[in-house]
Amino acid sequence: MNEPFDSAALALLNERRDLLRHMGVLAAAGVASGTATLTACGGGSGGQAPLAASGTAAPAPPSSTGAATPAPASAAGPAPAPAAGAGTVPALGAHALNFNRDGVASSSLSAPAMTTRTSGSTLLACVGRGVLASVAPTDNAGNAFVQLDVPHTYTLFPNSGTGLYACEKAQGIAGHVVTAAKPKVTDETTLSVIEIVNGGSVREVRWREVLSGQPLTSASVTTTGPALLVAWWWGDAGVDQDKTAVPNNGFTVVDSVLSSGALVQAAVAIRQVGAAGSYNVTWVSTPQQGAQLWLVAVQTA
Repeated sequence: MNEPFDSAALALLNERRDLLRHMGVLAAAGVASGTATLTACGGGSGGQAPLAASGTAAPAPPSSTGAATPAPASAAGPAPAPAAGAGTVPALGAHALNFNRDGVASSSLSAPAMTTRTSGSTLLACVGRGVLASVAPTDNAGNAFVQLDVPHTYTLFPNSGTGLYACEKAQGIAGHVVTAAKPKVTDETTLSVIEIVNGGSVREVRWREVLSGQPLTSASVTTTGPALLVAWWWGDAGVDQDKTAVPNNGFTVVDSVLSSGALVQAAVAIRQVGAAGSYNVTWVSTPQQGAQLWLVAVQTA
């Protein structure tokens, strides 16, 4: 772990990092608008997704049996049902999370099988790795996932990081399985998959890393109408104890892995909004730590 910083130095470090990474992402994408085009994925048309910034990830421990560890139950119970009369408003569909602890030997990690809509959904897959790799997930329904923004390393763990991927207008099936390759077979890896029914387009994507000692507040996304917001918290604490991660602003946790040990800890939360606006989320976590924070807005039009 790095030596602790004072609060003024941390604030300056985050400000400079956000500015430099934002400029670097725009330059690499070669666009002035800050958006990247999503290619067709599940047989539908692509969309526009704003670019985000950079960061770093945390690790995963070996199971006592050396076998892949099954996904934990969500800390918050079942996801809230869509509002009555929601019609074509984006809403939470199937979702799953799985992880391998460090030392579990496997060439890939799959999320538990889901039953997804045959058409009209958007899929989001966020992957945390002990050894960062720009490898998009695959599935057994013939969909192709497109990278959103760029993978980001953790400041405290510069070899580790997270990446976010999407598939608009995805084809769905019963027994839908999304898989992330593990370039290092014993690597700690966590995979989160979210289906947004009536998903439409990824309207906006934002990433931010906040170091320990500051409010863990995400960057804001802006919508032009009803949308489903999906937030990921990837904490950077060590392996010594179980963690907690609680969001505010009306977000509800739907999946998480917060156990002690060498694993990539994560929490996933959603919020359904009914009107245009600008939204963010602040996480409160224990022990005190920093985190990578992703926030995505998906809307029908």
